[in-house]
Amino acid sequence: MNPLRLAQLEMFCAVVETGTVVAASRMLNCVASNVTARLRELEQLLGQDLFTREKNRLFLTPEGRLFHQRAKAVVDQARGLTDLFSEGSPKGVLTVGALDVALKTYLPDRVPRFLASAPGVEIRMLIRPTDKLERMLMDGEIDLALTDGPIEHPMMSSAFAFRERLAIVLPKNQDILRSGQAVFLFNTDCLYRRYFEAWLEQGGVGGGLIHTIESYDVILACVEAGLGISCIPQSVLSTLQAKRCEQVNVLYPEDLQGSDIYAVWREPGLGPLGQMFVKSLQVLI
Repeated sequence: MNPLRLAQLEMFCAVVETGTVVAASRMLNCVASNVTARLRELEQLLGQDLFTREKNRLFLTPEGRLFHQRAKAVVDQARGLTDLFSEGSPKGVLTVGALDVALKTYLPDRVPRFLASAPGVEIRMLIRPTDKLERMLMDGEIDLALTDGPIEHPMMSSAFAFRERLAIVLPKNQDILRSGQAVFLFNTDCLYRRYFEAWLEQGGVGGGLIHTIESYDVILACVEAGLGISCIPQSVLSTLQAKRCEQVNVLYPEDLQGSDIYAVWREPGLGPLGQMFVKSLQVLI
């Protein structure tokens, strides 16, 4: 069964609105025989007469009136689509994936400013780990990612966004790491967790039980209680209650690798909305 075509609906509505095939053909800038043929096709496709025909005149059947109500709505909507981007203000649906640290501290000051400058843009923000963000970019599921970088990939480009430092969090009365201590870390997909585990191994102070807890508040509570140590991004610590952070000892070892966070996109390039979003990220608050 052949699908309905927009041209058929436009010609049908034009005939109804102008009253004759000839007038409709003039309005649509086509020959009258083309309009007649499209109407016949439409009726055959629907299996229903939409007009009664008397000499050179066409009269809508009751079924034709119902079909006109539905068809006109479709045609009007289609005509509106042609003007969707004609006003000059940016419009679209921008999908952004980001690491948790970006969503917690970096984006809250910047996303509202971007949306205020582009009220016609709908934004969708997802929180995902690094590996998944890269896969989603490659699969076209997101337009842009805020993730660890720089990305060295022939099909991706990136721009620096901000730098993330990693802090070691110890119980209040402890200022050095001890071998065999329990460790409280975020999920196993977290790149910072891998940095910290490698750092512990290189320093020979690993060997303790590693707990996986997807709540920094719970992690801090465990460290406060003297149950072990943790590694937390500086930006996350800055969002936690100051009183809670005062109950632990926070160190920033120079040899503990932090991470530069980049805005990353697929080649052959970032579209206008994505470029606008990246520029808004790079403006100093």
